[in-house]
Amino acid sequence: MKNLILFLTLLTFCALANAQKINQLEEAKVGFAPLDAKILREGNTSSFKVVEAYAGEFVKNPISFMNKNFNIQNFISEGNYDQNDTYEVTFRCAKGSLFANFDGEGNLQRTFQKFKNVPLPIEISRAVLRDYKGWTITKNKVVARGKGNYLDKSTYRLKLEKENEKQKIKLDGKTEGIAGFVSN
Repeated sequence: MKNLILFLTLLTFCALANAQKINQLEEAKVGFAPLDAKILREGNTSSFKVVEAYAGEFVKNPISFMNKNFNIQNFISEGNYDQNDTYEVTFRCAKGSLFANFDGEGNLQRTFQKFKNVPLPIEISRAVLRDYKGWTITKNKVVARGKGNYLDKSTYRLKLEKENEKQKIKLDGKTEGIAGFVSN
């Protein structure tokens, strides 16, 4: 019995030591694969299907997501484009899209965002709760536009319901204190 336990211990030790084999990896070449997304190109316009690390990552802050996951300089150099005056890039997900316009040097000129049924900013939710007591937000649409990384205008269209009543309202994000710099 003693020999059997010693033999099994030695066999386990050998199996574990053999499992620790070191493999030498080859050099990996990293190319341009923005967001590991599907790309549709037409002239100087490109469209990407966004792949998020977690649900709602893109919708939470689309411009920040684009700045973090998309490099326009690599896009221009890898895309074999002629010298264009502008580049139009659209990022799409199931809930909406972000349209970004870049100049020939790759500087972000303007953006346009349109989303449906997304989590609303706390300021908008508070304004609705304050002004429409007892109503429930059932649907929403958010449209925002801006220059560079700044949002100049944002509009929230909300569908409210209360018992058998329905109401549609439109809130301007700027008057509710929403407009401002988009964090990176």
